[in-house]
Amino acid sequence: MRHLLQHTLVACAALSALTFAVRAQTPQAATVSPGAVRRRAAEETADANPLAEVQRHLREQQAEIERLRETVAEQSRLLGELLSRTARAESADAATQATQPETAAVRDAAYTVDGVAATDALSRMTDAPAHAVGARQAGGAAAKGSQAEQQQSEVAQLKKTTEALARQLGSITFSGDIRLRFESQFGQLNALPNAENPSVVGNELSARHRVRIRGRLGLRGRIGEHFDWGLRFTTGTMPDVTSTNQTLTDFFSHKTFGLSQAYLTYRPPALPGLRLQAGKFETPWLYTELTLDNDIQPEGFNETYSRDFKRAGALKNLTFVAWQLPLLERQAAFVLDSSGRINVDASRRAGRDLALYGAQARARLELTPRAALTVSAADLYFSGTQFITPAQVFGGQIQFPVTVTIPASGTTPARTVTGFAAVPRDLLTSGSALGVSSLSTNATNADGRLSSGYNLVDLIGRLELTHNQRWPVTLLLNVVTNTQTRDVIAPGGVRFDNDESLAYWAEFQVGRTRERGDTLFSYTLIRIERDAILSPFNFSDIAQSTDVRAHRLIAAYAADPRVTLSLTGIVTQRPRGLLGAFGQTPLGSLNRPTTRLQLDTIFRF
Repeated sequence: MRHLLQHTLVACAALSALTFAVRAQTPQAATVSPGAVRRRAAEETADANPLAEVQRHLREQQAEIERLRETVAEQSRLLGELLSRTARAESADAATQATQPETAAVRDAAYTVDGVAATDALSRMTDAPAHAVGARQAGGAAAKGSQAEQQQSEVAQLKKTTEALARQLGSITFSGDIRLRFESQFGQLNALPNAENPSVVGNELSARHRVRIRGRLGLRGRIGEHFDWGLRFTTGTMPDVTSTNQTLTDFFSHKTFGLSQAYLTYRPPALPGLRLQAGKFETPWLYTELTLDNDIQPEGFNETYSRDFKRAGALKNLTFVAWQLPLLERQAAFVLDSSGRINVDASRRAGRDLALYGAQARARLELTPRAALTVSAADLYFSGTQFITPAQVFGGQIQFPVTVTIPASGTTPARTVTGFAAVPRDLLTSGSALGVSSLSTNATNADGRLSSGYNLVDLIGRLELTHNQRWPVTLLLNVVTNTQTRDVIAPGGVRFDNDESLAYWAEFQVGRTRERGDTLFSYTLIRIERDAILSPFNFSDIAQSTDVRAHRLIAAYAADPRVTLSLTGIVTQRPRGLLGAFGQTPLGSLNRPTTRLQLDTIFRF
């Protein structure tokens, strides 16, 4: 019995051990309390915080980079827009006030976009986050602080570079245009005896066709708060001051590109509205091509005072302009009379310099909110012209016929060769009386000198009606009279009364060419008597400068705000015949109208 009980106890113990082993090998679900779950989540969050902080700062830096990219792109767009603007204001003061904020914007954009430091800094700021991700994840807060310091240093360097460039260059704007022109001329006449009837004068010449190009590039800027400067380079032949065209000819020759503007402007801070200008500049007074061609860029000095009136009333602006413009500096002259003694009076006349002095007062009146009237009165005095011959002023070179006889030699007989020798105008400015130029249409005396002096009283009235914004209307009348006309002394002492002193310009214009699709039409009537103006300086597209009547018609279309297509027709006739008021043109002589057609395409930038 005792042995049986022992065996039973042993078996029970073995069974208990086996059961425990089986339970130990079976997986059991862990029972976790809510507090343990919260503690575990907090530990995991604490472990993840450094990485989340780094990622957040990385997103902020990337957003800052994108903002800088957008700023650079916006400045580049602004620079392009500002460089494309070429519209000029009606007065120099208004134009300067309008461009001051633009030049500052151009300066900021140019320094940011064109500076090498700006480009490199932006590139480094863009690439830095990609290379720093691993370092930030590994280094945590220390890497983040190092990256922020690096970016702050780069931004400070970029700002320093921008400020340095601004101090060196100031504000600069660029502008210009290219004009392509196809031009034809019909009905031109010469003043030689007619081929069919030598008792009359006039022979019709063949039609002329040519392709011409004009290019202009301008730079303008500011120095500090009170100084402006400008440069402009323009195509054109050097002796011809009334044209900037270059004809496509001469076997693909290089075309001249010269300095047409170089000036400095000062605006005294103590006298607002006053402007002092020196150099070679745009015409500072209100004018039409009745007196000065648009391509002429006068040189010398001018002073302008302009004041705006904002109070109630019609008067909105009052402007005064004065100018002193050298025309021709001549060599000192030494003239002897027939006895071999110095002729003081002749020497003085032969060495006298030429200049243009003048002044203008103009006012702008607002008659209604959509009607404005501008009136001006000017006096232009050409000093010294009574002491020169036309050849000394109007023309780059004078052609003289030359005949050379080559003697016989051996079996070659003697030969006579006739040609022309060109003498530069500069050699004629010491007072030689060589009245051989055909470029002047003013009256001359028998000694070749100009018959009249030239003091021009110039009156202009311009009415602008803007009731329709797309079809504004402009009416303009310009009247000029010369107060110094003199009688003409012909060969043999014959004297002609000279009352050829009046000129007028009447213009009607409707439309504009400001925006794409705009259209403009214009008609101008021009009448210039023989000595009303000094002939080489006015509108160069009419057949001759004075003793002329002309009609001009223009139709223009804006294909783009910067591209204009236009067709101009100019019909010119000599009202006093081919030989003019003092030439006694024979009856029956030809006097047909001359027609000039111009098809232009203008690209502005």
